[in-house]
Amino acid sequence: MTEESRLTDFIERCVGGRVVALARQPRWRKAWYCTVSRHGEEIPLYVRGDKQLDAEPYPGLAREAGILRALAAGGIPVPHVHGVCDDPEAIVMDRVPGERDVSLAASDGERRRVAFQYIEAMAAMHGLDTAPFEALGIARPATPEDLALAYVNANQPLYGRTKAGPEPLLEFALGWLRRNVPRDRREACFIHGDGGQFLFADGNLTALHDFEASHIGDPLADLASLRVRQPTEPLGADLDELLRHYQAITGREIDPWALSYHTAAFMVTAVMALVGPLKTPGTSLHGEYLVWDLTCRRALLWAMAECMGVAIEPCPPTAGEPGRQGLWLAVLEQTLERLDADSAGDRLGRQSALMVVDWLKQWDRHGAELARRDSERLAALLGSAPANWRQGEADLEALVRRAGPDQDLALLHYFAAQVEADVMVARSLGARLEGYALAPVRL
Repeated sequence: MTEESRLTDFIERCVGGRVVALARQPRWRKAWYCTVSRHGEEIPLYVRGDKQLDAEPYPGLAREAGILRALAAGGIPVPHVHGVCDDPEAIVMDRVPGERDVSLAASDGERRRVAFQYIEAMAAMHGLDTAPFEALGIARPATPEDLALAYVNANQPLYGRTKAGPEPLLEFALGWLRRNVPRDRREACFIHGDGGQFLFADGNLTALHDFEASHIGDPLADLASLRVRQPTEPLGADLDELLRHYQAITGREIDPWALSYHTAAFMVTAVMALVGPLKTPGTSLHGEYLVWDLTCRRALLWAMAECMGVAIEPCPPTAGEPGRQGLWLAVLEQTLERLDADSAGDRLGRQSALMVVDWLKQWDRHGAELARRDSERLAALLGSAPANWRQGEADLEALVRRAGPDQDLALLHYFAAQVEADVMVARSLGARLEGYALAPVRL
């Protein structure tokens, strides 16, 4: 019995009708669009499947389904849940009308209205009693440390399980976050955990969605996540204005330093989750993970720099010339461009492969100089040059683990220079990547 057949049987049992359409959504995780005919009415459904990789601090979709039900009971606009299928694992829910892309709104006025409605819905969610969520087994933080690090701590077992080698940047960031908890913050709310995910239609918000990262934590964590959603999925209005609106309707004053801290904490969890997929050869890997990893590392370091009161400089240009691999890469690029790509998935795969080829072309031109610069900086940190890059990663992680706060700035500047060099190589990402050089928040 096929996966779709098993899913069809479950949907018909839990919804009480006949499945007349079931089509896989072309995206990186499992999901389906479904239509059920019941009593002469056609019911549009959305079936949210699992990620098929070990990258979740809260595995299983039953938790998310329970959260959706609790939010609906609290008056928050979310999709209605019909049931949770075990095989294949999936949430069967109403397909809410609308789009996420605010550029599709009819006017700037509509975009602004949707953005303000979203902030108001987020504020209402933060105002909910946490008891129904605690009843689902979601822990309520008891100390400032637990509050600030709620999602970091949730991701720690995943990181420990999937880490396959030295991760000096992550170990540096984790150590810094644990030493610099904002201890004056104590308000615990139910939070989305990955803000900015909503749908709208006809100029009005229709639903919030995607609650797999949700937990009880500091409401500033949700506002921080909006800073890194904005570059790729604009909210529809200026973020500073939306943050001021949140302050006005909730009475919660936003501490800029704590907002930067939570931006760094949110980004570090994203990088932690990618450790496994990026290091395990058996994982189905595509270019989007590489993009996420680079953009998240960049935003993480820029947020830490905000907290430390320092600036990150772009990578100085090199006078590189195309190397010996240029011809091979040109042949590969032309071959990929000529390949037929009939399905949406194939087209995304080809686009991803061409992006990686472009990065390799930039590395062919600039890589020798960038590697030389990195070796010099690393030798200065370690006191001597490591035998090879693998040993350098191991030695650097050992240094990070024994370093004190007095070395924070030196380590920040080293990792920032390394990531900014990767930014130069990945410059084909253009504006998408530049958005993760965080714009200052002005309240």
